[in-house]
This record gives sequence, C-alpha cells and structure tokens, in this order.
Amino acid sequence: MRFQLFSLGLSLLILTSTTLFSSSRVKAQIPISEYDLVGDDNQSQGILSAPDFNSITLNTLGTFTEAGSITNQFDSIIGYEFGRSWQAGEQVVDVFKLGDLADTFGLDRLSLGEIALKSGQNLAELTLDHYSFLGEHTVAEFIAANPQLQDISIRQIPPLAELVVREYGEDSSVLNFSARHLTSSEGTYSDIAQLTLGKELDLSQYSFEDVPGLENSQLKDYAGWENHRISEIENLSDIPLIDFPNPISTSLGAISRVDAIWGETEGRVEEHQSVSGSNQAGYHVPCTGQCAHIELDDLENSGRDLRIAEGKRWLLGNDPNNGAFCPDAPWGVKGGQGILGVFNCGREPTGRNPLGPAFKVALWNVNEATDEAETAIFFRICKRGIPDLGCTPYFIGPIPWLPAHRDSWIILGFDS
Repeated sequence: MRFQLFSLGLSLLILTSTTLFSSSRVKAQIPISEYDLVGDDNQSQGILSAPDFNSITLNTLGTFTEAGSITNQFDSIIGYEFGRSWQAGEQVVDVFKLGDLADTFGLDRLSLGEIALKSGQNLAELTLDHYSFLGEHTVAEFIAANPQLQDISIRQIPPLAELVVREYGEDSSVLNFSARHLTSSEGTYSDIAQLTLGKELDLSQYSFEDVPGLENSQLKDYAGWENHRISEIENLSDIPLIDFPNPISTSLGAISRVDAIWGETEGRVEEHQSVSGSNQAGYHVPCTGQCAHIELDDLENSGRDLRIAEGKRWLLGNDPNNGAFCPDAPWGVKGGQGILGVFNCGREPTGRNPLGPAFKVALWNVNEATDEAETAIFFRICKRGIPDLGCTPYFIGPIPWLPAHRDSWIILGFDS
C-alpha cells in the first residue's frame, strides 16, 4: 500500500500491519505499523514505525510511569468527582473516568449495542450482568435511561415483571400497566421505583432481548455516568481509538528523521530552532538553559522546498530548564484554557500534538550514550457546554508512547 505523505515527497510501503512495541523498562504495549519510506527515486529512506490505529485501544496504553494528581477544587462546578491521584504502574483505564474523555473521544455517546459490536461481542448472547453498572441503578433510573419502556406493558419487560410479581403476585393487574407507572419516586409504586436492580435481581438471567431497545441506550443516559472509570464499563477499553464517536486523527502529517540525540550539555535552543511547545504557546518555544533534545533532519536531496525540519530541535518535556512555573511540576509551557486552565499551574510539558487534540506527545527521556529516546503522552480534560469550563493543560500522564533512536523517523504532525 502506498500513499503520499504530507509535505515530504515520500510514499509509504507497508511492511507489517500490526507489530507490538514493548519496553521492559516502561512496560508499554503500543501496536505499530511499519512502513518503508520510499523517495521519488524509488530508493528506501528507512523505516517508519507509526501507531497502528486499528489496534490501539485504551487498554493498550498500559500504565502511568509516574505518580500524579488532580485537585478536587472544582468538583462541584464540574459535576462529578474530578479530583483524584494515581501511582506509577497504575492502569490508565483504572484512572480515567467516562466524564474525563467525553469531549476527547465522545465516549458518552456510545450506545451499549455499539460497545458490544465494536469490541467484538455478540449482542444476542449478552445478558444484563455483562454491563455491571446497570445493576447499580434503581428501577426509576433505569426507565429514565430507557424512555422507550414507558409505554410498554410491564409484563413484556421480564426483569421489571419479576419485581412486580414479588410485590403483587402473578395475577396482579399491575403487570398490564405500562412501565411509566413504576417511575414515580412518590406514590403507589414508589417502593418498586427505588429498588436497585443488581440487589434485587440476578441480572445474568435476563438477555438484552428482555429489555426492548436497551442496546440503543447511550452511556450518558444513565445517572452518574461521568463517575464510572473506563475499566468499569465492560469491553469499552477494547474498542480501537479510531472507532470512537470522536476518533483519533490518523493523518501522520509531516515526519522527520532523528539526526542526533543530545543531553543537557548542548546549551540553549532558540525559538527558530524549536519545534516543541503547546497549542497555546505555539510549537516554537525556546529553551534558555542547557536543554536536552533530539535534533531533526529531512529527507536527503529533497530540495529546499521540502526541507521543513532541517536542524530543528524537539525539547525534552520534563527538563526543568523548560520553565520552573509550578512547584509540583518544575517544567512546562503554557497550556489549558478557561476555568480548567488553572490546573497544574496552567502548565504542561513542552512537546507536540502530532495526532490531533486527543493527547500530547512529549520527549521524556534521552540517552546520548546509546542514541535512544523515549516519549510519553499526556491527556487533558475538557468540559464543554453551558457553561463552557474549557480544558485543563495536557498534564495527565506520563503514559509510555513510541520510542525514537538515531536515524529513525518520528511523526511531527501539524503545527495547528
């Protein structure tokens, strides 16, 4: 498979569709696709290891490599338990909540049926206990999340019928009532309305077919959905990031060759040399100290018009010389916006957004002696709507990403 690569005059010849990158030090498991970079002269220019977008899921992102935290100062405004902490080695899916990634990936708009199908499950074989969070809801909350049930007789909804039979007997005329009669928290059927499904019923005994239209209900329809951690929604973390309602960008944009890897003895990096920064400060933020970085190069003999990264530097994201602005994170460039922009002192690691706004990639470790470098990704959390609270800086990480070494190719993406 060949296709033109933005701005570099290269085409890509696929070598392997799915290879698993792993590192024993950081325990990353990032699926990659490898491409032979072919120039206009049909000569190979090396191998590009790019993310395999068809295989990368929230599960494959693995673990955090350092501890971190989010303060709870705005929990009441945001509307769910926003504040938390995480430890090195903790799984990404055990830390992130649905509310965190609603804006980023549109997780709240996924229906239960879509989650099953996109993760390879057979919907016809699923029972209600497959989505364990359903059992945490009361009868009233369950019907509110599935309003199509309101005009269906209780007799036609077996799990609700069982509750009515327990209370009123098998011959009760209540079974012929529509389910809307059970939704009131006050009145004749208030006792049933406040029953918690998982406590009263064995949900493994009921299939999706027992609740008409259940597969069409979306995560956001259920009370308290924002607080559920990703790992609590069965199979959600197995869906490729490109299959979410807001899919990750699959455009590689520009790429560049890693020409050299430098430690902290190389001195300052000027603005015109830098290709790292943030979407708030721009991607040409300088470094005034002695700053570790990787030096980039373009395709040889490509002509002046295509030499966009010749001699440019991508700065180390966690170098304290890149701005001592926050006592808890002595590095960073300006990031975030709105009310949420105050988190982490309004700072984030210098780096780039090569795959769009979903997350940021930062250079996180360099080894000049071995000509190797490691990268990490950082997420932000946005709360749009009314009111628009903006976004935090990209500081929720670090999560191991693809490595780089001398003479390998690295994705730069776009500057906007």
